[in-house]
Amino acid sequence: MLRCVFLTAFLALMTKVATADKTFAIQATYLGDQCGGTPYAITVYEDENCTATACDSYDTFYGSRAINANMMTNDCSSNHTELLQIMRDKFGNSPYLLQTLHIDENCTEFSMAFGYPAMGACVGAYNESDGLYAIASLNTNSSASLKLFYERTCFANQQYMATFVSQEELSTHSCTIDWFRWYSSNDAKVSPASTRDNTGGTLSSGALAGIGLGGFGFAVVLVVAVIVRRRQAKSRALDKHDHFESSMTPTAVDSLEAVLRGQTGLWNDDIITAKRIPRDKVQTERLISRGSFGEVYVGSFNDHKVAVKMLLPAMRGKIQHVNDFLAEAKMTATMDHPHIVSFIGVAWDSLSDICVVLEYMDGGELRSLLDKFQKDKHPIGFTREKTTIALEVCHALTYLHSLSPPIIHRDLKSRNILLNSDMKAKLSDFGISRERLDITMTAGVGTSLWMAPEVMLGERYDDKADVFSFGVVLSELDVHTLPYARAKTENLDSKGNPIPDSILLQRVALGIVKVEFSDASPEAIVDLGRACTSVYPTERPTAAEALYKLQMILSRKKSSRTQSAESLN
Repeated sequence: MLRCVFLTAFLALMTKVATADKTFAIQATYLGDQCGGTPYAITVYEDENCTATACDSYDTFYGSRAINANMMTNDCSSNHTELLQIMRDKFGNSPYLLQTLHIDENCTEFSMAFGYPAMGACVGAYNESDGLYAIASLNTNSSASLKLFYERTCFANQQYMATFVSQEELSTHSCTIDWFRWYSSNDAKVSPASTRDNTGGTLSSGALAGIGLGGFGFAVVLVVAVIVRRRQAKSRALDKHDHFESSMTPTAVDSLEAVLRGQTGLWNDDIITAKRIPRDKVQTERLISRGSFGEVYVGSFNDHKVAVKMLLPAMRGKIQHVNDFLAEAKMTATMDHPHIVSFIGVAWDSLSDICVVLEYMDGGELRSLLDKFQKDKHPIGFTREKTTIALEVCHALTYLHSLSPPIIHRDLKSRNILLNSDMKAKLSDFGISRERLDITMTAGVGTSLWMAPEVMLGERYDDKADVFSFGVVLSELDVHTLPYARAKTENLDSKGNPIPDSILLQRVALGIVKVEFSDASPEAIVDLGRACTSVYPTERPTAAEALYKLQMILSRKKSSRTQSAESLN
């Protein structure tokens, strides 16, 4: 307990030191060829290389892309109060709604902020295929509302979600349950800074019709999604998906290609096009795995052995699956870590042969190795080799969670951990990973035996869900069996049969059933595994904390071996 308190205090101190000098960029975007009037979006994000810019074209910063943003300003500040004032000054006398995002339940550690023009107009989207549109309003009773829509017309039947900000939350700027603080133009008026160009106080007609948010502005319309319950989001998404797919036949590949080429979404995304490689240079040899939506082959590219991932034939004629496949390719392409499988490229001549080319891991899945250990009656417990595998996976997880915004893998399991011939581990399969633009999510996905209780129950979750899955993987490394294998044999139904997974997972969610660890493993690793698989997310360590503990365990192993060797000399 004392060690826990000390570690918590130490980490809190280090966090305070690390965040004390953070610099934030305050980015305001405008239509037209000037940076005057009311901005249609303001985004504040951490940028240690922030450079103040009075006014420049959006493309100067981010390159030409399929968005509607024209001009932008960039201010820099390391002071929370000052950056809020800059945001207020940008809006001037126009009504606005400001939202600040924090990384703790008391809202003491500032992370990001967003500003909306509160004119009751339909504004904002990343692009026509990926974005949401927003209507921010200040109500006569001093409350506020923010609504998100799928389409630029913002009709009621297109609504994705809505959030209400109470008069108390808005006037006192109190920390909400979602770790937000809210501000508005109804606060005590402050004179705009003299440096601001007050060329107008209203949005252009083009902005009122529906305008595009780019880059970090995409977070504006996503961050508030934390208050949407899982069923609402899933239901609306499925309704839209089904409506679109119903207009297409499953075999209408030519029509599908035409639809995709007409979109401004992932098909023409800068990262996807930059990573495109010639399809005729990619050869497939033999199938090595198949899932519900895709299959993986051993193949070759430019005479090098590679892994080639493709959609199942039945899935290639559906735009949703193709876009999901491209989204996974894009996410994998942005990863750069020694313990994440390397992305080589994406190739296609037509939708029927689109494929993603990845680094080939000749050691196969970790699950296959553990199955072999179990069959060969390999000794259970943690060896240095197993601990190193856990450490390498934790390195990858820490990297994902440290990105801005963090990435939640959401399907961490032994089958998604690949090994090379030297037993080096790498994380793979980002098919359902998501950028954590919000504090919590409710779209429960993943593989049930590795799934955190809060995800099973459809509750809000964050990157601690990955930590739970990592704890389950630690159990697999220890005892070699699939998760809860022993619990299934010990918990029988009235007929003496193993209980079904549905009942088992209910007991897992309640904390009645836990993953197994052996007496052969070091106490420190067992304690870490137990902490990672706590029913309560707040009691789990972060990936970084787990990494630190594994490093300490390995260093102690190395130290004890060195001392033993010296004693023999």
